[in-house]
Amino acid sequence: MNIFEEGSPFQVFLNKMTDLLILNLITLLLCLPVITAGASLTAMHYVLLKMVRGEEGYIVKSYFRAFKREFVQATVMWIVFMALAAFMFSTLVMVLQGGGRYPLWLPSSILVGAVIELMCMIYAFAMQSRFDNSVYHTIINAVTLTFGELLSSLKMAVITLILPIAVMFAGVLLPLLILFGLSVPGYACAMIYDPIFRKLEKQIWEQENTEDPEEEY
Repeated sequence: MNIFEEGSPFQVFLNKMTDLLILNLITLLLCLPVITAGASLTAMHYVLLKMVRGEEGYIVKSYFRAFKREFVQATVMWIVFMALAAFMFSTLVMVLQGGGRYPLWLPSSILVGAVIELMCMIYAFAMQSRFDNSVYHTIINAVTLTFGELLSSLKMAVITLILPIAVMFAGVLLPLLILFGLSVPGYACAMIYDPIFRKLEKQIWEQENTEDPEEEY
């Protein structure tokens, strides 16, 4: 088979990478105003989950539909996460500038807290893109999944952080971070949380379709 034939594995891979490139640039662009980053990441996860499930249609159209639909709740959630991140960052700076006045374990604890927040954020924005719920319950459910599916959570944290950390040591990778740094790790994360979400969707479906015995009388 010619690798450039329509439907060949190489052509499928090339099409997938093109979609991820477009998705990454749109997401990055709409993250630049900062306040819109929550809605941007939520829309990205909406498209990525569809891609993982083979349900993708028009990438750009699906993205902006989700961005508009989830803007308010995703933005509120983003503000909550950023407030927590700002608190941890300011505390870390204070500790590092404290000249040994603080216990040695405190900086490490803050960094662990930052990783936990990252894992919660991945679940939260992905869940916001898929399930109808309040901001409060989405965050609570994200925290529950973070610890309930800890191995998957750690895998997603590593996948998300590996390229930014690599860029810190090898600046030549910066173009790769700009072009694929959000969508490709996000796609890998979607492959991890997809089975988890399928279980949740099944549970929700069963609850909604279970007849109340008292209704029979």
